[in-house]
Amino acid sequence: MYQPFDVDTIIDYVRQHPEALKHLDTAGQLEAVEVGDGNLNLVFKVFDRTTDRSLLIKQALPYVRAAGPSWPMPAERAGFEARALALEYECAPGLVPEPYWFDEVLMLNAMENLVDHRVIRFPMMEGKRYRDLGATIGDFLARTLYATSDFALDAADKREIMKGFFNVELCRITEDLVFTEPYLPDAPRNRWNPRIDADVADFQADEHLKSQAAALKYRFMNASQALIHGDLHTGSIMANDHDIRVIDPEFAFFGPMGFDIGAFIGNLFLSGASHEIHSPDPEQRRSYRRYLIDEAKAAWSTFEAGFRERLADVSSPSWTSQPFQDEFIASVLRDTAGYAGCKMLRRIVGFAHVADLDSIEDLDERARAERIAIRIGRRLVSEHAQVASFDDIVAIAAEALEVHDG
Repeated sequence: MYQPFDVDTIIDYVRQHPEALKHLDTAGQLEAVEVGDGNLNLVFKVFDRTTDRSLLIKQALPYVRAAGPSWPMPAERAGFEARALALEYECAPGLVPEPYWFDEVLMLNAMENLVDHRVIRFPMMEGKRYRDLGATIGDFLARTLYATSDFALDAADKREIMKGFFNVELCRITEDLVFTEPYLPDAPRNRWNPRIDADVADFQADEHLKSQAAALKYRFMNASQALIHGDLHTGSIMANDHDIRVIDPEFAFFGPMGFDIGAFIGNLFLSGASHEIHSPDPEQRRSYRRYLIDEAKAAWSTFEAGFRERLADVSSPSWTSQPFQDEFIASVLRDTAGYAGCKMLRRIVGFAHVADLDSIEDLDERARAERIAIRIGRRLVSEHAQVASFDDIVAIAAEALEVHDG
């Protein structure tokens, strides 16, 4: 029977679970710590103090944790994460935590505990640079997106896999919070800094912007290109100085490839905007923004190179046409631009914000950073259909961030 755990009862559970013995001395000295997991779940690190081994357990609650029981959410979402993580681990071992087991009754996933890794969002607010961040994420995306696409899978096999990813409730969250509510003046879940009231009113009245957001939403709902992570931001990546992993794929479903790439890149640009305040020294600010743009470029170039390399060996004659392959990559690039913009705007106006900006306590200073992000986001959404190369995306970001491309 389903029950939510706490730091005491999770130890009892681990001691009794047969799979746990592979990873811990379950008869030894066990200690559990609850750690934060954003908006949705309970997360526990369970340590075996006699051997220093550990594991991580993530349990879905039957509601959105950030909102409480007033916002119900099926705990069955844990199954989507289990299936997605298993596929990601198969496609990209070493780039995600190793999955251990899934308990479909208690709706929890047990997996590798990334002991000395940190979620990268917060160190990046302090100006931390991760070597090969963009290239690593680009490699992860090339591997996972290609392997779950029609280019790698027989149509029947792909449809069979898709049956396990009708992630209705979490897709609805994205459809509402990313593509719909930020553009509605009266959406009750929206919230924003009152210092940017005029900026918000202006973009919510922009009919071209809203039409492009609607087109991107329609594509999100109907372009089942590959299994996407669905929530790939800097809060879903953990790293130390030599290792980077992607975590938390519970929003996974078959959707447009550019959504994942755009989410990552949009979060790099949000970080860049926030350094208007986080990095008061102009030269340090410019240098870190240059780093963020370079990592965005590396993410796209690594993804494109890896995807094209795999396309060169595609077996179906339907996909061997070079003009077709070129146009497909171009369409993913356009999607990348549009979804990056959507993800930026929703983090300023919608229900769920980012610490990069919300940690700026002075509302006037926060508004300065938010206006930079809005400028980038609006242009990426409005102009995504005209993007012809990644340099076009870089130019939009570099202009607002006052960084010359070099």
